[in-house]
Amino acid sequence: MATEQRQDQISDEITAALESGSVQEIIAVSEKGHPADVATGLELLDDERRDLILTSLPADTLSHLIEFLPASDVEQALDQRTEDDQRQVLEALPDDELADFIQEVSRTEAATFSNLLSADKKAALDKLLEYPENTAGGRMTTAFAKLRKNLTIGQAIQQLENQKESTEVLSRIYIVDAKNRIVGKLRLRDLTFNPPECLIKDVMITEPITVTADTDQEEAAQMMQKYDFVALPVVNKKDHLLGVITHDDAMDILEEETTEDIEKASGIGGERGDVAYLQIPVLTHFKRRFLWVLGLAFTALTSGWILHSYEKELSSAFILTLYLPMIVAAGGNTGAQSATMIIRAMALGELSTGQFFRAIWKEMRVGMLIGLVLGTCIAAQIHFFPIEQVDKGLSSLAFAGVVGFSLTIQILSSTIIGAALPLLATTARLDPAVVASPAITTLVDITGMIIYFAIASALLAI
Repeated sequence: MATEQRQDQISDEITAALESGSVQEIIAVSEKGHPADVATGLELLDDERRDLILTSLPADTLSHLIEFLPASDVEQALDQRTEDDQRQVLEALPDDELADFIQEVSRTEAATFSNLLSADKKAALDKLLEYPENTAGGRMTTAFAKLRKNLTIGQAIQQLENQKESTEVLSRIYIVDAKNRIVGKLRLRDLTFNPPECLIKDVMITEPITVTADTDQEEAAQMMQKYDFVALPVVNKKDHLLGVITHDDAMDILEEETTEDIEKASGIGGERGDVAYLQIPVLTHFKRRFLWVLGLAFTALTSGWILHSYEKELSSAFILTLYLPMIVAAGGNTGAQSATMIIRAMALGELSTGQFFRAIWKEMRVGMLIGLVLGTCIAAQIHFFPIEQVDKGLSSLAFAGVVGFSLTIQILSSTIIGAALPLLATTARLDPAVVASPAITTLVDITGMIIYFAIASALLAI
């Protein structure tokens, strides 16, 4: 069954269980599917029904779902429960997920929930909250396995037996010295396929790759992707092992960063959070999208001013207006393409600001090829297959040359602008995605009109 069909079925079953009025049916259907599917099914329901279900579930059932629910739903569900239920649900969250949740709620709620935790859980939470949310330290978990290198494999297995319940990932085991500095790592198969009397130091990998706690979360996730890691150890500046970032957290980070880049490239501001699209209020959508649209609208007024400035040329050769939208659109499209390629290359670590001129030179050649071929095609269309007869007093061949040449220069300049702006934004410590599609399109619209009318004025003598 397809994922979407399964989610719809779960949503239907949850709705039917709620309408039956039987708490047992709600519990049964919630425990029937994977918690992620149940959480997605809940997102498809309206606010009132979803809240009723979340408040009807016993604490132990909610504990299985909480890791997959948006922070707003978790907060809503916890507000309706006793302190004992709240404590049970919060204790069930992995340390890193709990830290993310505490950072999402209000300060008052955060203090209330923190005070309900056991001493060990609160200590782990406080340790994670020392680091900003978007850093490796803010996304790591402290629930990992570690051993000393002077142990035998038999002794190591005995120690791991005691750690297994408090460890989120056992597929990678980290080796530390007396000062908790990481010196190596083990895989489970290293323990399985070696004799019990073998020393850990003889089978461990001695050069583990690590990141410091203040490393940006996206950089950490990209490292895990590059090296195909199941987990990535996080250390402080003295190489003391603090925690690990797990593969599921890395996937979440990359999804968040990709979503953020897509939204910024589309002129959407503010924080989205982990709330589903249908649960975000209309007013929130408005606030995140209006300011960019407003700013670009006023910026686009420059286009009107340029048209007014070339009123004489337009009145002398009105056919110029026929090809103006095409030239402007071609520039916007190629500029956006160039920006996308540059932003992607920088995101993957394939390009740095130090390679600015190499990137510009490459995009100039690409832009020139696209411009020459497209300009030639449009010029041929104007001369041999005209959509409209050229105004009296103008040469068809000359007008074709003006449009073709203008299009070539417009595409060339647009690719340069599209490549340069993200690189310059990065140099200025700005997010390159911010200067993507909307800003670039508006800018090349303006430059395209200036190029077109300036060339027409010069070559057609109008």
